[in-house]
Amino acid sequence: MKRVVAVVTAGMLSLSGVALVGVGAASADTTTTTTAPPTTTTVAPTTTTTLGPPIQGTNPVPVYMQVDTVTAGGGSGPLKPAYGCAQSNEFLVGQAVVFRMSAVNVAAGGTPLTATNTKSVVITIPGEAPLTMDYGNHGTTAFWSAGWHTTAATPLGVVHFTITLTTKAIPAVTKIVRVKQGSKIVRKRVIVKPGVPSKVWTYSQAGTPASSQLTMNAVPVA
Repeated sequence: MKRVVAVVTAGMLSLSGVALVGVGAASADTTTTTTAPPTTTTVAPTTTTTLGPPIQGTNPVPVYMQVDTVTAGGGSGPLKPAYGCAQSNEFLVGQAVVFRMSAVNVAAGGTPLTATNTKSVVITIPGEAPLTMDYGNHGTTAFWSAGWHTTAATPLGVVHFTITLTTKAIPAVTKIVRVKQGSKIVRKRVIVKPGVPSKVWTYSQAGTPASSQLTMNAVPVA
């Protein structure tokens, strides 16, 4: 007859902060199994960001305008730059500001807007006479530009300018075809390609951060 004597193992085993008492047996037929406690996984909470509306608006866009401002060698400020165009929205009073623009008539199938299909491009600056943008060559490409040289008396801070672009109307493309009407063959004008009416579109800095808008700063005092 086989005797099995259970004995308490001396000492205590600590596993993951839980004290376990080991139990052994004097017989070779007895085994001891230790089960680890279940693990816990912490999931970080997710965060969501509410996005604002697209800067170009939420409605279909008939005209798309790309606008920036650059420095120029002209101007009357004591710190007028001696170099050419450098893209910036920060200027000192007295410095010349050059506006540049390229535009596309989306309503006309993505046609680039040039002097041939544009009626006018006008910059409106508070307290200033309207500026007319001209289309011309710059390097090996052409785009719209205008210089603002009367900034010496401009108030400090953000300049809330707008650019209004008016396209020329595109007439419809038609042709004459012969059609049968009853017992007769008559000539009839049909539209091959519909015309596109004149579009007016205005660019502004509205909705952009103040740090990204055209800003006039005081000339530093030595």
